[in-house]
Amino acid sequence: MDMTVVELKEKIIAKISTTDNEELLEHISDLIDFESNEIYEMSPDEIEAVKDGIRQIESGQSMPHEEVKRRIDEWLKK
Repeated sequence: MDMTVVELKEKIIAKISTTDNEELLEHISDLIDFESNEIYEMSPDEIEAVKDGIRQIESGQSMPHEEVKRRIDEWLKK
């Protein structure tokens, strides 16, 4: 059963109010900021990671999206 918007908000608010996970809270904050249509500026590490990914694709070190999804499903089961 799908949650209503109100139920989803309540669930998120409950999680936010009970967590001390700073990384999670920072990610939530980033998502909220992103939603406000501000231009996101990547950190030097993020820029380097993107460049790394492009180099891997250009050298043939990539896999189909379906394979990536399958692997993620496997990892999440562990």
